[in-house]
Amino acid sequence: MLVDSSIWFFVVPFAIAAAIPGPAQGALLGQVVSRGAKSTFPFIGGMVLGNAIWLLVATLGLAALALQFEQVFVAVKWLGVAFILFIAWNLWSKNTEEPQVPEKRSATRGFLSGALLTLSNPKAVVFFGAVLPHAFDLTALSLPEVMFITALGIGIDLSIQLAYLLAASRIRSAIRSPLAMKRMNRTSAGVMTGCAGWMAISR
Repeated sequence: MLVDSSIWFFVVPFAIAAAIPGPAQGALLGQVVSRGAKSTFPFIGGMVLGNAIWLLVATLGLAALALQFEQVFVAVKWLGVAFILFIAWNLWSKNTEEPQVPEKRSATRGFLSGALLTLSNPKAVVFFGAVLPHAFDLTALSLPEVMFITALGIGIDLSIQLAYLLAASRIRSAIRSPLAMKRMNRTSAGVMTGCAGWMAISR
């Protein structure tokens, strides 16, 4: 069934949506600059898992059901907005004048931070719910096909976020002066604050 379906109606929009910079990418950039690429892998894993959960929910045909729990999603959205603003403030106020040893953070904490950023955006399930019916017959999907779609989404998302990681690593290697670090942190903080504001006012 998937061979005959218009799978590109899923792959192309999802790839574009995943590549558009958002609060998660701003946080990713800030973490790479301050802590290095290696410590950012758990964060990326959490991001990808969050999107995979929304994709799985939509693929199983639960998008409409999920939208009925509007109050729950509103609470999750505001939690995500607060978390994004907290990260933005930390980046904005970070002292770059004195060399500091990056604070050690467990892989679990980084993973949960990435997952929260993506799970706090319920619009993802709306996006998938709108895109998937054009690519697949959701009423006829078998379990292996659902797993294939989810794995495909994970592969696309992971590839794009790793590309962001590589770009951020190169930026980090080029940034050495405290002034450059400060500008980068505040630019990332500004992007994240803007995204948080958009999430707050949008429905």
